[in-house]
Amino acid sequence: MGAFGKTLSAELNSPVPLVAWLALSVVVSIMGPFGSYGAMPLGERALFWTPVLGALVVLGVMIRTLVTVRVSPHPGIGASLLIAALNGVLLAPLLYGLLAFVLIEPGRSHVRGMEITVLIVAVSLGICALRAAVENRVAPSQAEPSPGAPPRLARRLDPAISGEIWAISVRDHYVDVQTSRGRASLLMRLSDAIDEVDCQPGAQVHRSHWVAWAAVQTVRRDGGKMVLQLNTG
Repeated sequence: MGAFGKTLSAELNSPVPLVAWLALSVVVSIMGPFGSYGAMPLGERALFWTPVLGALVVLGVMIRTLVTVRVSPHPGIGASLLIAALNGVLLAPLLYGLLAFVLIEPGRSHVRGMEITVLIVAVSLGICALRAAVENRVAPSQAEPSPGAPPRLARRLDPAISGEIWAISVRDHYVDVQTSRGRASLLMRLSDAIDEVDCQPGAQVHRSHWVAWAAVQTVRRDGGKMVLQLNTG
């Protein structure tokens, strides 16, 4: 539940759900699908569709979060298809029931469960594509960093703790990044985090840990094991 809560908070803080909600609210209110155009004037359609779409977007974000935590921390095509399918299966019946109740005469208003399912799946895939485009746009460049430039991983950190990177450790679906100014948790794979350390001297000393040589205070042997003590203690 801890990982789910953190991931859900990060997802909701992303601009993508807000943009999707506002764009869908405007378009759907104007178009008036599923008979709402003839059943309601524009103002009533906006009052009806805006909160309904907001609730559907939040539920969709929760479904995405569940897939992110349980299946793939970085949803690709397969995970996006799974998210869209779950949205169609779980959200379409809710929307169909609401429309059938509000519009009273679903037969005359052409409310069809399959059409609603297809629409929700299509919109879900569109939002997944939008999110992927946003993440690719804001992702640090893969080009070789210029001399003296901070590692790409440092750009993901809050400026308050974005100091020299000392160590990286795996924790569930997150990596804990220890810097000279504090600690932060990032939702990413250890291999990706190590790649974004760039040319900073260090090594993966364990399957779950990477350390910077500059952070190593002492080195000793404990039986057959090599033990590194960092300057963090």
